[in-house]
Amino acid sequence: MADGIHLQVITPTDLVVDEQVDEVVAPGEIGEFGVLPGHIPFITTLHTGELRYRKGGVETKLIIEGGVADVRDDKVNILTDSVKDN
Repeated sequence: MADGIHLQVITPTDLVVDEQVDEVVAPGEIGEFGVLPGHIPFITTLHTGELRYRKGGVETKLIIEGGVADVRDDKVNILTDSVKDN
């Protein structure tokens, strides 16, 4: 198991998040899902909602406007139309 997850949150105009985190929780098309290091690969569509990620003891929350999540090799790429601070 790896030491973390490389999270990227990308909009059409900006790389919003690009950092190593411990956990990601996203609003999937069929429900919220969490990703920890060593997660199986998958791709899913996202609903508009809260994206949370934890680094150390600090949790960050963002509101994303739908999109796609690609999870593989301890990397999570979130492609979304827009991101707002929660």
